[in-house]
Amino acid sequence: MGLVNAAPVLAVRDLRKQYRGGTLANAGISLSLEAGEVYGLLGPNGAGKTTLVRQVLGLLRPTSGNILVDGVDVVANPGFSRRTIGFLPQGQFDLQSIHVDELIFSVACLRGLARGEARRRTEDLLEQLDLTAFRSTSMHAASGGIRRMAGFAAAIAGDARLLVLDEPTNDVDPIRRQLLWNTIADLGRRGTTVLLVTHNLAEAERVINRLAIIDGGRILREGTPASLRSVVTEQLHLDLILAGDVATHPALLADPSGPGRYLFDQRDLAPVSAWLTSLREDGLLLDFRIGPPTLDDIYAVSVGQKIELEVVA
Repeated sequence: MGLVNAAPVLAVRDLRKQYRGGTLANAGISLSLEAGEVYGLLGPNGAGKTTLVRQVLGLLRPTSGNILVDGVDVVANPGFSRRTIGFLPQGQFDLQSIHVDELIFSVACLRGLARGEARRRTEDLLEQLDLTAFRSTSMHAASGGIRRMAGFAAAIAGDARLLVLDEPTNDVDPIRRQLLWNTIADLGRRGTTVLLVTHNLAEAERVINRLAIIDGGRILREGTPASLRSVVTEQLHLDLILAGDVATHPALLADPSGPGRYLFDQRDLAPVSAWLTSLREDGLLLDFRIGPPTLDDIYAVSVGQKIELEVVA
């Protein structure tokens, strides 16, 4: 995908937000998103992601700094963000009694589509995201995954140049999750800019062009997935499943991503292999996989702590 060489769709400059109690949620964040770019925003709970998103959406005023959406200062004109940005929140929708197709159609109309065009767009999205069977289901009665997909369909129903998606795959089944990621990738190819907040790194990596790892209100690392792998370029990733607890892990193994997931230096491949062989001979090793480091590893190493990863069914 070739990104358009023009003014950024979203430009954030030295953004700071300090709450009355003294908590510094954003401490000088700067980032720039180009047209057609899918930009991942990663960080643990409390890192400042939600505060940043709320400011971009015009829902929260920063203490200092600038936010431009298509060149418009949305700190001075927050209504511009609310009118023009497609948004999928992480939490529940307030409109619980509305049907799935009514939600998509209503948002399409609010985004400026004529009723006939909004109806066609609704039908296309219902089919594209495998929601046709749930068109007359109320948001209250729908499962969490269907509500999530319906909310995603509503967020992209208009012609927004910028989408903000907060954990879009939460509760979504594997098949529809793939449809969602395919749709995000297609939106990027068509020129829509996407700010994506997610913990599902293994899947998001396939569609992200660049990403920022944020913690303590600051961007710790930013770049393409490939460039960020330089953080762990001399290491290998080990996944293993053991028959019960094994307390004899070699000291050369680090587990930044949690139990059963390890990083080790490439030069230590021989002793790690010997250890795995001994576990297998003792009947303690059920399965293992060694490969290059993942975004999960880069993320965990960057924030300096173990993280709770989304379980992918």
